[in-house]
Amino acid sequence: MTKRKRLHFLVYASLFCLLGLARPTAVAQAQDPAPAATPAPFDPRFGLVDSFVNTSEANAASAGWTRVFFRWDVVQPAGPSDWKPTNVPDPLLDAEVAAGREIAAVLIGTPAWATESGSSTAVPPSEYWGDFVFKIATQYKGRVKHWIIWNQPDVTDPTSPSYTWAGTEADYYRLLKEAYFKIKSVDPTMQVHLAGLTYTWDSERNQPQYLTRLLDLMATDPEAAANNHFFDAASYHLYYNPRRMLEILSDVRSILDAHGLGSKPIWLNETNAPPSDDTLEPLSSPAGVNVTLTEQSAFVIQAFALALAGGAERVAFNKLRNDNPHPESVEPYGLLRADNSRRPAFTAFQVVSTHFASVGKTSWLQLGDVYLVTLDRSGQTTTVLWNTAATPTTFNLNAIAPQALLVDEAGNQQTITAENGIYTIDLPGATCSNGPADCFIGGAPRLVIEAGSPDGRVVQIPLVATPTLPAETPVEPPPVESGTPTPETQAPAPAEAAPAPPTLTPTPTTEILTALNSQEANLTAPGDAPALAAALPNPGVGDTEAAEPIAGSTLSTDIPPVTLATVLRPERIFWLFIIGLIVFTVSYGIQVAIWYRSRR
Repeated sequence: MTKRKRLHFLVYASLFCLLGLARPTAVAQAQDPAPAATPAPFDPRFGLVDSFVNTSEANAASAGWTRVFFRWDVVQPAGPSDWKPTNVPDPLLDAEVAAGREIAAVLIGTPAWATESGSSTAVPPSEYWGDFVFKIATQYKGRVKHWIIWNQPDVTDPTSPSYTWAGTEADYYRLLKEAYFKIKSVDPTMQVHLAGLTYTWDSERNQPQYLTRLLDLMATDPEAAANNHFFDAASYHLYYNPRRMLEILSDVRSILDAHGLGSKPIWLNETNAPPSDDTLEPLSSPAGVNVTLTEQSAFVIQAFALALAGGAERVAFNKLRNDNPHPESVEPYGLLRADNSRRPAFTAFQVVSTHFASVGKTSWLQLGDVYLVTLDRSGQTTTVLWNTAATPTTFNLNAIAPQALLVDEAGNQQTITAENGIYTIDLPGATCSNGPADCFIGGAPRLVIEAGSPDGRVVQIPLVATPTLPAETPVEPPPVESGTPTPETQAPAPAEAAPAPPTLTPTPTTEILTALNSQEANLTAPGDAPALAAALPNPGVGDTEAAEPIAGSTLSTDIPPVTLATVLRPERIFWLFIIGLIVFTVSYGIQVAIWYRSRR
């Protein structure tokens, strides 16, 4: 072989080796899948009222807590020495505990024998009430940790179906004190909650809030400060308008702060926007507020997002399943119909319990008609967006990671890629079934789920400190149902683990960053993320241009990892390879030529 042939052989052999080495590397990268999500306990911050009626479906929804009623007039119907089982059978309650759900019990209902009027709304004698509270807390020690003392005492009209309390604020305060002492004597770690309040009852009548009046009364009691003011948490029931939650929760926090009780948590024990158009479970009379099944589904995500942003420690949807027969005076509220068939809102709750899990800090902003709530989830960020206008719009969201998971309220999901650091999100318009003048539920929301912290996103949009809120819709608080939900008799299954808006790109300022921090709410971390939801139905709801959802797949929390494969796109790799090959060939040829000349 001549020297020239040897030179050609060396060049071609080098190129062959280079191409051969590149090939296995690409295969190895393609066969390196992202780690699968590990099932974990339910997040206790997302609850369902009366989940015991169908524990299996509550598990599928990944509900982390529930609220039940223990009626005194059911447990002791005949006298102080009488003691009957509660209206929630123990096997069903035990199944809830076994599933990992925390239980909050409402104590309510004066027995006829304990009062002259014989009414369940009457103020009971302290000794009889205290005896009942002590016995019931003892009986459920280890199973029930949270005790809610009565329900909606702020409703003062005896003709209202929501009326439960005939006493004054002073009467309720005595009831609360007695219950606090008895419960803490059984177990000091048990938590005593104020009765769930409506807020709207007082605000519609332009009178001071019940909480204000009650705390003013506490301030005159010399025993209050030494006894934690006789409660561990405040409770509220807020319906229909997600945006009002920010204003209401902020006001409640201000009331607590004004009385030196700013550390007390706020629980949202009931929320919903019950639908009026369910043909499978129609109303017996016209609804006072029109809400579609689709709007209820959007409400679930918007309400939970804004409740967390407003500082609520826990939120519960009221309720899991409708009663059968259903009371004519009450809208069918449930995620499930009476026959256990799922409404669209059931899937929306699964989206919340999956993609809101492990949130530690929240922030919110409003830009025109678009609301954004950002959830910092310890290494992942969920951004919830929706449009409050009737006209669809497109929103440009600054990216944290090169790729993200886009999820809609029906659980459909697809991977999206940022272009020049921007995700372009199509947001449907609000349907406004209650009329354009009272459009309180926004359009179908979208969730953008990314790897990384919200700190990785440059703040390019100034926050609106006070959102533009629509006028409050007078709404009668939901009535208290006298009947007991019919529980499942079967054993529950085990828990399953318009034109586009202008692009705003001002330089971030200290004022903007300060405004962002001022709208953040730090939440108590519950520990692990919740278990993945069960397989979801695919009703085909979502963006018309969205990638085809995988029917019957589980709702995944996996998001695209930030790797070289996501940063270096295929077309970039191709041109880098070509350039590198040319540079290598030229440089190698020069070196061989120099070597060849030196050998001569």
